[in-house]
Amino acid sequence: MSTHPVSYLPYPVIFFGGTAALVAGVSQGLPYWHVGPPILLLAALLVLALERVFPHAEVWRRDHDGDTLTDVFHVTGNLALSHVSLLLYTLAMELTGGALSWWPRDWPFWAQFLVGTVLLDLGLYGIHRASHHVPALWRLHAIHHSPRRVYWLNGQRRHLLHEALEGAPGLLVMGLLGAPPTVVACALAAVTLHLMFQHGNIAYRAGVLRHVFAVAELHRWHHQRLYADVQGNYGAILSVWDRLFGTALPQKGEAPLDVGMDDEPTLPTDYLGQLAWPFRGRRGARGGIGASPSGQDA
Repeated sequence: MSTHPVSYLPYPVIFFGGTAALVAGVSQGLPYWHVGPPILLLAALLVLALERVFPHAEVWRRDHDGDTLTDVFHVTGNLALSHVSLLLYTLAMELTGGALSWWPRDWPFWAQFLVGTVLLDLGLYGIHRASHHVPALWRLHAIHHSPRRVYWLNGQRRHLLHEALEGAPGLLVMGLLGAPPTVVACALAAVTLHLMFQHGNIAYRAGVLRHVFAVAELHRWHHQRLYADVQGNYGAILSVWDRLFGTALPQKGEAPLDVGMDDEPTLPTDYLGQLAWPFRGRRGARGGIGASPSGQDA
């Protein structure tokens, strides 16, 4: 990877710039739907362009056994589910009529956004970590580890049920506290934007930011092919959770390009097959239904 100073610009400019524009627009009274989707679309186009002109790995630029189409379906399904969840959350808040009032609504919007994003991200970390140790959750999460390359689209390669489970803790806590839907919307958008960079096939550097944020140079270690090597670096936005809870992987520097997974040989490559696979009977050398990811009883 290049160490030219320009390699330190893409991540802070697009992620922090896009997030700041989102929060500023909503705090000025603009509807989230007029601000969030356009910013995410622009960010996606910029990330896609960077992958073309400034790739981390040339081999990851090419389609692998039709994985691009599969990932397009995953992105479409998960973003639709995320926005449906937001609409349901908004409806729930309207039905309660503001009865849940523990949220610090008198704080500046940017401060509320930070609190909401931290709560959402902590929930994502918890479910992600559990998904590497609870067999039923691993069956859902294994889909995310199946690609033989890491690029911006497969940050969203997640089973629809796992997508819902990952967001549930943070949304539940924010709902119980009475967080405004605009805070939830911006927090969800920030996660979506960060996943583009966390999985982006871009030769960018994060520098000291990697001590706080779960950037690509950390997350690529989490996608190594051997299952025993990926038990850590679970953060979605923040890497501080891994440091606080002792799950930061010890490897430093560039991760090998040998990503993917050999542990689930029956996992299909097509979208509908992946949605159905976790609920099929488990057969073969891995020890039957209920076997843990490592092949041992949980």
